[in-house]
Amino acid sequence: MPRPRSVTLLALLVLFIAGFNVLSLAGGVQRYTVLASLPLRLPPAVTIVSAAFWVAAFGLLALGLWRLKHWARWGTVAAVTLYLAQAWIQQLLFGQSDYLRTTTWFYAGLDAALLLVVWVSLLRPGIRQSFSE
Repeated sequence: MPRPRSVTLLALLVLFIAGFNVLSLAGGVQRYTVLASLPLRLPPAVTIVSAAFWVAAFGLLALGLWRLKHWARWGTVAAVTLYLAQAWIQQLLFGQSDYLRTTTWFYAGLDAALLLVVWVSLLRPGIRQSFSE
C-alpha cells in the first residue's frame, strides 16, 4: 500500500524536529563552558541530554513513519505530546524573562495546532489501515 501524503508530510515534519534538536545539541555542546558559567536555573547538561534524546527519538520515529511501521504511529503521537509538554514545563518552571509572558498565547496556539495535526493525521481510520502490524 502506498504511503498516504499526510504521513509523508508528517514524517518530514518529525525529521525537521529531529534536525532542530541536532542544532540545539550542537549549540549546547559547543557553548557548554560559557553556558555553565552563567547563572541559569536549568543546568546546560539537561538541555544537551534532552536534545540528544529527542534527536534519537524523532529520527527513529521519522524512519518508522516513512516505512509505515505500526509502532511509529503511536510513538509519534506520544513523542510529540511529551516533547511539547517538556518544553512547556521547562518554560514555566525555569523561564526567567518577560518574553515568556508576551509570547505565551502565540506558542500555546501554535503547539495546539501541531498537536491537532499530529493526532488527527495519525488517528484517522484510513491512515490506521496504512500502517503494518
